[in-house]
Amino acid sequence: MFQNYLKIALRNLLKHKTYSAINIFGLALGLACCMLIVLFVVDELRYDRFHANADRIYRVALNARINDKDLVSALSPAPMAQTLVTDFPEVESSTVVSHPGDFSVRRGETVFNEKRLFYADAGIFSVFTFPLIRGDTKTALSKPNSIILTEEMAAKYFGDADPMGQRLTLDGRDEYQITGVANNVPENSHLHFDFLASWVTLEDSRSDIWVGNDYYTYIKLREGFRADDLQVKFSAMVRKYAGPQFQAAGISFDEFLSAGGRYGYFLQPLTKIHLYSDLEHEVEPTSSVTYIYVFSAIALFILLIACINFMNLATARSADRAREVGIRKVLGSHRSQLLRLFLSESMLISFLSMALALMLVEMLLPLFNDLSGKRLALHYFDNPFVISGSLFIAFLVGFLAGSYPAFFLSSFQPIVVLKGKLSAGARSSGLRSMLVVFQFGISICLMIATVVVYQQLNFVQNKKLGFNKEHVAVIHNLWQIGSQRSAFKQAILKNSGVVSAASSQSLPGEVTSNTVFNAAGTGNLEPSLLWMIRSDFDLVKTLGIELSYGRDFSADFSTDSSAVILNEAAVKLFGLQNPLGEKLVRYGQTGEHEIIGVLKDFHFESLRQAIRPLVILIEGPGNVLSVRIQPNRIRETMPELEKIWKDFALGQPFVYSFLDDDFDALYRAEQRVGKIVTVFSILAICIASLGLLGLAAFTAERRTKEIGIRQVLGASAAGIVTLLTKDFTRLILVANLIAWPAAYLAMNRWLQDFAYRINLSVWTFVLAGSFALLIALLTVSYQAIKAALANPVESLRYE
Repeated sequence: MFQNYLKIALRNLLKHKTYSAINIFGLALGLACCMLIVLFVVDELRYDRFHANADRIYRVALNARINDKDLVSALSPAPMAQTLVTDFPEVESSTVVSHPGDFSVRRGETVFNEKRLFYADAGIFSVFTFPLIRGDTKTALSKPNSIILTEEMAAKYFGDADPMGQRLTLDGRDEYQITGVANNVPENSHLHFDFLASWVTLEDSRSDIWVGNDYYTYIKLREGFRADDLQVKFSAMVRKYAGPQFQAAGISFDEFLSAGGRYGYFLQPLTKIHLYSDLEHEVEPTSSVTYIYVFSAIALFILLIACINFMNLATARSADRAREVGIRKVLGSHRSQLLRLFLSESMLISFLSMALALMLVEMLLPLFNDLSGKRLALHYFDNPFVISGSLFIAFLVGFLAGSYPAFFLSSFQPIVVLKGKLSAGARSSGLRSMLVVFQFGISICLMIATVVVYQQLNFVQNKKLGFNKEHVAVIHNLWQIGSQRSAFKQAILKNSGVVSAASSQSLPGEVTSNTVFNAAGTGNLEPSLLWMIRSDFDLVKTLGIELSYGRDFSADFSTDSSAVILNEAAVKLFGLQNPLGEKLVRYGQTGEHEIIGVLKDFHFESLRQAIRPLVILIEGPGNVLSVRIQPNRIRETMPELEKIWKDFALGQPFVYSFLDDDFDALYRAEQRVGKIVTVFSILAICIASLGLLGLAAFTAERRTKEIGIRQVLGASAAGIVTLLTKDFTRLILVANLIAWPAAYLAMNRWLQDFAYRINLSVWTFVLAGSFALLIALLTVSYQAIKAALANPVESLRYE
């Protein structure tokens, strides 16, 4: 019996090739989009879950409020890791991890600039599951100047040779002995390293400072203990260890708290970091669970659009199948048999679509990986859920998409349909209209989202930031030339293409350190948290930052080595009416810093963040050199700068970037999301239009004789086109009215993540709605014009 159903289903598919092709290709495209997004979502949800006992691993993070400024950071103090193991029996093991920045790594004549070099103690192997191919996890990081490298790095530096016991030189100064080779870190980890150097090598490994937070601390709890119970005890720990250090700064911990301050730590589950954490100083850029919801909704909606196409075409063709149903019922077929027949047809379409969808996924995966920045793949044989899941989805889609048409068609009364009283799909026209509205409503929402994301990214990338980021080359790793940094800068300035240059520890767009200052002589000992850029004398000029009043640093004033420049937000924080000449005291240091200038507020961070109080101070040669180059001389000047670098750096790699590119990279996640949403918006409206094309073709076919009569009676081609398109036009207009409020609420919520954002314009909604209407009209008009231009004699002969 089932074999008979399949034969009948196959005959029907071959008999109506156009509708079959639309159904199969539309459903396949929807399934392929859904599968790509599912691969993305599953990969995001599995971050850090490859670690054994991942549910017992936590990161210690800072939660502070200093002078009405919140500081919620992923960092913690150096002694935190060991203290947690010593003082709390709930903690089974802990580790401290440091990421000091880029290093040049040399072996003989082979030298590369490496960005993923971390320092860690031996506890990293007790907390995390990072297996070693070579070496002993208990001893590999126990001695100073020991280093572990990944399998990929071992091949990069040593080829097929054994790296164990060999030495690598970091930054041309310190030699490290290789004591282990680790497996490559999985892609879905929030912490990626290529090298792990021993923590005991650093002087800070012996630090007892609790009010400086520069390191990442992770712990693994013993079984049966809850993180919330341990976290409650952190307040006593902070009071015990950090309290005396607050007192040394001139204010007791109790006074600090009573003034509205906050200083404590909390635990973040490891498996929540990638999607739920957006703290300052993250190890790597994180994602957001919001995007998981968004992409999951897009996948569901695209699949629904494809299923709706199937339902619409199946019910629209009800008159064609009505006589068949009537005859079968007269010949003794039960409704259950008819249900199985029609469901068999939908199942066949669904499984054919799934086979085509899998081929499309294989073709589109490389492009999708470029868009998403991932390395996704369909592992058919490694993962049994791929094949079984595909078969289940095909069955489910076939059943759900085919259920309504099956119940609808099998419900016809034989006496009614055999007398020809059932009009062509009339009983289901209302449902079809609602489904078309739903399809295009979703498509319009996605188009509006695409436009808004593009407008916001264009806004943040082109907004005046208060400094000039164009034509500024940033030379990194300046520490590699040691004491010659000043001489290197002077050599750079002699180049005719260079306008100015300045060295600094950080730049706008990078992670900026912060520290505590007090206003001297005001009687106010309450600490104030300022974000800080340490530079030489020429940074303000090189970056084109505008002064509000006062002056820039100058080598002509010997006292400027201890002077500071504030932004307007910092002046407001201290409540200074006439800040010039006032003095600040920096926590943990003696001496005073005189305020010599005030900068207009400028965006030294992402536009997601409101401008925070900033201090710029002179503090020796920095680790990056900003070089402003004449706009028409960049191409010829950069090779000349590289030559100067090679004269000073003795074989160290020349690493540079451009400040505008670095700043734009802050929005890389949004850029990727925008591209993905754009692609799937286009695919969604293509799938919806495909269904509309089928409905339009069917409508034109069913009204063939009517069109012929109208032509004979003198109707114009334009009038016939209008007749066939007006109903669809009305549906798209209704879809706009439903989609606009939904899109407004969703995009307004997304924009709230930015401190500086666009205002939603009514023209954005009109543009998206008009585009959807245009696409629908073009789709329907093709069939309408074809029908209007047909020979009326042939139309009148149609039956």
